[in-house]
Amino acid sequence: MKYKKISSAILTLALLLLSLSACSSDPTTKVLSETTSAEAPKNAFAEPAVASLDETAETGTITWLVYEDLLSEMSEMVNLFETRFGGSIEQQMTSSGSAYFDKLGSMIAIGDSPDIVRYEWRSFPHGMSYNMYTPLDSYIDLDSELWKGVKEAAEQFVYNGRHYYAPNSMDTNFALNYNNRVLEENGMRDPMDLLKNDEWTWTAFENILKQWVDLNPAHIGYNGVGGMIFIMTTGTKTIDITDGKIVNNLKSENVTRCMLWLENLRKQGLLGATPDQQSQGAVSGYVDPRQAFLDGNLLFLGMNPTWAYGAAKESMDKAGLENEMKFVPFPKDEKADKYYQGSNTVGFMIPAGAPNIKGALDWITLNRVEETNGENIANARAKAISDVKGYYPKCANPDCNDTSLSHDEKGRHIFTDEENASGMSLCPSCGEARREKYKVVWSEEQYDLYTEMKSADGRFTLLFDNVYGFNDDVSNLLIGTGSLLDAPVFEDGSYTNLVDSLYNSVESYIDFYRNLMISGGGTVTAAAEEVPAP
Repeated sequence: MKYKKISSAILTLALLLLSLSACSSDPTTKVLSETTSAEAPKNAFAEPAVASLDETAETGTITWLVYEDLLSEMSEMVNLFETRFGGSIEQQMTSSGSAYFDKLGSMIAIGDSPDIVRYEWRSFPHGMSYNMYTPLDSYIDLDSELWKGVKEAAEQFVYNGRHYYAPNSMDTNFALNYNNRVLEENGMRDPMDLLKNDEWTWTAFENILKQWVDLNPAHIGYNGVGGMIFIMTTGTKTIDITDGKIVNNLKSENVTRCMLWLENLRKQGLLGATPDQQSQGAVSGYVDPRQAFLDGNLLFLGMNPTWAYGAAKESMDKAGLENEMKFVPFPKDEKADKYYQGSNTVGFMIPAGAPNIKGALDWITLNRVEETNGENIANARAKAISDVKGYYPKCANPDCNDTSLSHDEKGRHIFTDEENASGMSLCPSCGEARREKYKVVWSEEQYDLYTEMKSADGRFTLLFDNVYGFNDDVSNLLIGTGSLLDAPVFEDGSYTNLVDSLYNSVESYIDFYRNLMISGGGTVTAAAEEVPAP
């Protein structure tokens, strides 16, 4: 990758008292409330000046700020960073995601910025509105072979004409998870077949919900996320940020059409649990995938299959229940010009004032290189579809009393890489049978669809909605109990009434961010600068 240089001058931001909160990539996780000024701060400031970067400089040590132990979670990447670049990583952790942006703002404000942070949903536009990140346009060529696969995604995060974020990978975000065995047992068509025949549409989805709910009064057609993900199948984002403008589409034709369709499905008892079902203990909306399909009543769970598919399959297997877990994308809007799908991204950003730009760029580059490596892609697929048994790393016998060099503090044998590679199933010390470790086995068909749903090269056009990119005041109006996008789906709410009563409130909050964008960014210098509720 071609680097150009940026000065390492520290940009001091008066963000010490700014209350910001991190948003998990899981939309069901609520974030803590935060406050912002009713008007854009008048003391806007300039972005860091860009100069050339010494490509021959050592990678050195980078510091990252996280709220999860990434040194452990990404240990393989950390090792590659050390061996390939000679770099090292120092980790600073906050107590929780809610404290993450507070800490980041404080570090930037006193000139002690970390070198790298993970992208969070609230990074765009909230964090970018306060110039908390370093623009990457001088460093990353999105038209290059390495980055062109995520260029379209990166363009959805442009702020005031600059790229502050280039994701190293895409995620499926949401899909419709289901147990195909219950469909087979009832003579119903597999949605996967409908997808193959280009018949997986809103109408097909509605028809299969009706079939399912009509079979049994205990049946629930759909649970999971609310209207946002369905809206994106129209090709429209609820809140769009493009061409230097923040656009509120809540009253647009596509959003209204989609929400009224969902509201009608709810009235027919096809979405969420009915009041009678809820009185019997059923849940309307979010359901843990480990519990969702155990009683056989739920047909579709709208949730990220990266977790939900495996979690649901494992729970059913361990319960001894017959299952063939699958997932398909959300159905295509027949009126849309393309097959649009909601997506998520994974990647890193460089905070403003980061002292080791070169090291941070090396880390970002490494992640993208590994993500696009053909051998890695093939190995990941082979591992996912393999049914080879796996074992726990230690002997299961508490009285193993291993005397070899490979044992833990209790004397239990720790199997070496060579022993694991040989398929050793008995402890060489005591002869105890190894304890098998459960493994989710993906079908080839399912894994290939999963890969396509994360790629810009397949049949799907990937969109990212910005509803979680603002403060909690905005998020809570749009997502959650009583909200614009969820209440008509799971709570019998009227979208027409809700949008009439809440639209101006959403606009009032978004206007604050519009003003920040126009002014070039700003700071909040006192905690008293709060937005009164509209």
